[in-house]
Amino acid sequence: MRIALMPSMAWTIIAIAISSPLAAHPRTDPEPAPHHCSLSAREVVERFIPLFYEQRDARTAFTRWVHPDYIQHNPNAASGRDAAIAFLQPFFDANPQLRYTVHRVIASDGLVAVQNEARFSSDAPPNAVVDIFRVEKCQIVEHWDVVQPVPNEAKNDNGMF
Repeated sequence: MRIALMPSMAWTIIAIAISSPLAAHPRTDPEPAPHHCSLSAREVVERFIPLFYEQRDARTAFTRWVHPDYIQHNPNAASGRDAAIAFLQPFFDANPQLRYTVHRVIASDGLVAVQNEARFSSDAPPNAVVDIFRVEKCQIVEHWDVVQPVPNEAKNDNGMF
């Protein structure tokens, strides 16, 4: 189920990250993924996660792990690696309070699903997010996402995570 978000918010909810302080991870120069890479799809996404959402370094994450012809299925976002970098890096820089927490990663047959919790600030209500990535030859080539607000009350005590 998609929720109505401002276009800039919808793009940010491609979330797949682990929440932690910026100082814990210094930025690195972009290095493309090796051409003859033997990493699994899950390993590729697990390397993408800390760069993108912990460090909020869209430029390095996308340059290193995303194919230039990246296909985006979120209707509020353009396809292509350069389009993603051009939007996301300024957004992350302008919103240092944005936090993501990965709760699970599931992988099968070149697809990786990441369930995470997104908060735009410490007092903001969370959103439950599932990102699905298709990986080929050690690069993310396609992305889908599903976003749902976490309700204040539920008919069960199970929680969304």
